Amino acid sequence: MKNWYLVLLSLVAAFVLFIILSFFYNQNTAEELELSEPIQIVLKSIEGQPMDFWDVVNQGINEAAKEFGVQVKILGPRFEKEINRQINIMNAVIDEKPPLIVLAASDYKRLVDSVKKADSLGIPLITIDSGVDSEIPVSFIATNNVDAGNKAGKEMKRLIVENESKTIAIVSHIKETATAIDREAGVREALVGEDIIGTWFCDVEQEKAYLITMELLKDRSIGGIVALNEVAALGVARAIDETGASDRVVVVGFDNAVRELAYLEEGIIKATVVQRPYNMGYLSIRTAVEYLKGNKVETFLDTGSILITKENMFKREYQELLFPVSKE
Repeated sequence: MKNWYLVLLSLVAAFVLFIILSFFYNQNTAEELELSEPIQIVLKSIEGQPMDFWDVVNQGINEAAKEFGVQVKILGPRFEKEINRQINIMNAVIDEKPPLIVLAASDYKRLVDSVKKADSLGIPLITIDSGVDSEIPVSFIATNNVDAGNKAGKEMKRLIVENESKTIAIVSHIKETATAIDREAGVREALVGEDIIGTWFCDVEQEKAYLITMELLKDRSIGGIVALNEVAALGVARAIDETGASDRVVVVGFDNAVRELAYLEEGIIKATVVQRPYNMGYLSIRTAVEYLKGNKVETFLDTGSILITKENMFKREYQELLFPVSKE
């Protein structure tokens, strides 16, 4: 009798477990996202501009799209400085009424009208990398750029102590983009009390950053240059390399293009603040899928940044970040 009771109890328990698992299976199946149109992504640039950063963002986007079973369409102007072109692309995308738009805004203010237009048509929007002056986007996925700029500024402050020349210049990318605004704010916050001669904008042109630096080097009081993105850093470093000025001018940059890492190893760039562009792309799609399923999403996701120097660049924990391998 006792054995029969145990068998019956086991069968009841198994049946209850089956019902529970079936419930969760059906619930998960019901949450699978089926979209008739692709999620549209409008980046600052998609071709013609030598920036490793956006290639890695695209890797993250495409990997997430495969994982979550959604279609994506990636658009953008040839160059980041083509703000009017990005606005036109954005407006054309809105007219197609996609299920969701992911935007990396080239201008903090000028994309606001487009964002309002998307919202008025019921199109949800996620911003990545560079935000807009609006509370409309359901999520912003990016580096905390004030914090990242602060890291660059603190490292410059530490390094320039040993220099005979103490004046510092900032070479940035685009004047009205949120990344430039926030990174410069962070740098200046960290360098309070230091002699900052000014900020120059290269419009995301390596040659322009190079020429700006060649002019700056004529001033023998210049002892440090903070370059606020990949292209600016490459232009600055090339000028320092060609003039042999690395012994008197400290360069702290941003990002981790292959050539930047070579300059870092050579000692021409002393440090660089590295972002996580793969995470930025991946999380944009994961967040889009969660939002479209009706789930709550974070309003801000900080993808993080790390200060990399010649001393730590070959540590095992940084290899995947510094030398990303395409999964395609």
